[in-house]
Amino acid sequence: MRPDLHIELGGGAVLRAFTPDDMDALFELVDLNRVRLARWMAWVDEATDAASQLPWLERAKADPISLDGNGIWVGDQLAGGCDLRINRHDDTGELGFWLDEEQVGRGLVTRAGQALMTRGFEGEGLHRVQMSAGVENLRSRAVARRLKLKEEGVLRGASKVGGGLYVDLVMYGLLVDDWRLG
Repeated sequence: MRPDLHIELGGGAVLRAFTPDDMDALFELVDLNRVRLARWMAWVDEATDAASQLPWLERAKADPISLDGNGIWVGDQLAGGCDLRINRHDDTGELGFWLDEEQVGRGLVTRAGQALMTRGFEGEGLHRVQMSAGVENLRSRAVARRLKLKEEGVLRGASKVGGGLYVDLVMYGLLVDDWRLG
């Protein structure tokens, strides 16, 4: 986690690293969106209160390489999260995100994803950025297309989500050379 991460996304939105002081806002927003998010992400089941978020934040802070543990803020209001977990061995980054239902459709995740991909390719020397989305998660799949990631295949039963269910994932990827060509 890079505590200095602070990227202006336009329209009063900012992508910045979470701090321990943000855990109440994080839990409240996750709890408000729990049913929708749990359909796609297992970590939602582990969010039982604000204190339950601290171990995750500490793990993110302990990783000096990844761009993990970030919130998307519109003014003083938390709108969601967007991360790029970096694997130095392969020079790859795994993009992940979530958003409050009321913030959907404003381009926040797309702009945050673009910003992290730019930082990953230009600042971190990544060779590849990838992401996965549930086959039926049409909103996340649309973000992948807007970010110009290429659909590479379906991984059957590859993700355990809320409630212990398994979903098929669509894998997307973009190589640095393709990114440079725009």
